[in-house]
Formats: sequence, C-alpha cells, structure tokens
Amino acid sequence: MLELNSKQLNEKMENGEKFVIDFFAPWCGPCKMLTQIIERSEGNLNVPIYKYNVESDKQFTAKFGVRSVPTLKLVNEGQIQKTHVGLLQESQLQDFII
Repeated sequence: MLELNSKQLNEKMENGEKFVIDFFAPWCGPCKMLTQIIERSEGNLNVPIYKYNVESDKQFTAKFGVRSVPTLKLVNEGQIQKTHVGLLQESQLQDFII
C-alpha cells in the first residue's frame, strides 16, 4: 500500500482515478489494525488503496473533512463517493468499495 503526499493525492483526484484513501496517524492503534486488514485484502479488491498521514499536512487533511482516524474515503472521478470512519473488517471493506 503506497503512502501519498498531498501533491500526489491531488494529482490522483484530478486524474479522475477510482481509489480509496486511508487517512491514518502513525500513533493510532486502530489505524495499524486497519492497515493489516487492507494488506490481507488488497489482492481481492478492484481498486487501489493509498495511505495519507494526517500528521503530514493538517490543513490538507481538514480540506477532506477528516476529524478522526482511521477514515477511509472512496474517490471516483475526482469526487468523494463514500466515507467510513473507524475500523472495518475484511468483508466490510469489500462492501465499502462496491
């Protein structure tokens, strides 16, 4: 799972790609658990999942309305389609992406 910086995330949004962005913090226990779940599921998912460290640019994070971590956002054609705050299990992650 690739970690993006704010410039790279903006580029992905502008390109109209479909992807999931995992907003996380290095100190967050549930974020670490979610990373393990995502890594186990990655081969079965039909969209890429990227990580974004909320500590790297708090203003940029606020632009996405992230107030709690972990937060997942499904992006398609430059628009946020879905948001989930908190930990997901593997089956819930697949349902989120559909």
